[in-house]
Amino acid sequence: MGRHIYVHNPFCVRKCPYCGFFSVTDKTLAKDYYTQAMAEALLWAELDKENKSSDDGIDTVYFGGGTPSCVPENLICSLLETVTESFGIGKDAEITLEVNPASFTLEKGQSYIASGFNRLSMGIQSLDDNVLKTLGRLHDSKGALEALDMAFSAGFGNISADFMTGVPGQTSGGILTDLQKVLDKGVKHISTYSLMIEEDTPFQTRYKDTIEDLVPPDTERRMYHEVRRFLTEKGMIPYEISNSCMPGFESRHNTSYWNGSDYYAIGAGAHGYINSVRFGHYEDVSSYISSMKRINKEEVLSLLGFGGKTIDKVEGLLYCEERLGLEDKMKEYPFLKLRTTRGINKAEFEERFGKRFEEVYKDELRSNIERGYLKDEGQFVSLTEQGLDFANLVMEDFL
Repeated sequence: MGRHIYVHNPFCVRKCPYCGFFSVTDKTLAKDYYTQAMAEALLWAELDKENKSSDDGIDTVYFGGGTPSCVPENLICSLLETVTESFGIGKDAEITLEVNPASFTLEKGQSYIASGFNRLSMGIQSLDDNVLKTLGRLHDSKGALEALDMAFSAGFGNISADFMTGVPGQTSGGILTDLQKVLDKGVKHISTYSLMIEEDTPFQTRYKDTIEDLVPPDTERRMYHEVRRFLTEKGMIPYEISNSCMPGFESRHNTSYWNGSDYYAIGAGAHGYINSVRFGHYEDVSSYISSMKRINKEEVLSLLGFGGKTIDKVEGLLYCEERLGLEDKMKEYPFLKLRTTRGINKAEFEERFGKRFEEVYKDELRSNIERGYLKDEGQFVSLTEQGLDFANLVMEDFL
């Protein structure tokens, strides 16, 4: 049975000025936080045995952040061991840990391997020191490449590298040179994300009125397509809007999101999807710790719709974001699937919802094909190269 589990580490050494994810720099509560995260893992595992999440045959675990590598490795490793033992995670599972070059060491890597992690996602972002300074990163290009070497030396053979595009001062030639360097190291998966100006971040103050002057949209889009073509020429498969990999190295965990699979969530700020309910954890470390100490299992069951009474929050810990009915899932299906290169599977749509995709979305399909944004290749409907630039608009048409 496939289970998918996301674990959020909220701790960082320093908040990056562009980052909109929940994180804190005060690590004094880290030990208590991880103790309660273990308790939450045990709770979810118990509920999983009683109620069973959706099955797609593959187990995945993903530790994200924040910066998981900035806390003592014994905390990370102990929590993973609790997760794998309590859920009975399969030996062929994909188990990923996000790390940053500045806080990664060979010794940590060896500990991660010993505890069961078999995939790293490293936040490199750039190998241009000026771009790294603009992004407020703690590492330089030399440190990033050394961290990759240490990761391979520790025993990781499946490593993903994150890069950002559309950063002021960045050039297409520069990012392609960066990508070649990590490919030469043996990286199997690359994620490239266009810089987004998030609300309530230092970058919003710095660039909100000037970013398109510094990086015109046409320049950012050209850079995106050059990166995508470059990685394809190097043997990588661009299997999703922001992700490319060598054959067989797709992120199984992220793919579970695009497939609409159930996934558990552990930790403050983490979001999950169980029993057709999208839920989130409140973004407060202290509240998470105190709420977990008095957790009521029946309240969690009620929030997820397993009990007779339905509630919308577990005080200080969880809240319901959305309860999806069949119509909601039918609308969400193309929204998720169009992120992937393969796109919408008409047969799968009909099997899930008992309706033909072409009949339900006749107008949306026709209009986007006419605009050159979608292509219909028989069984699959997917974004064209032009459609990639208007992906959000296309997806919104189906909601």
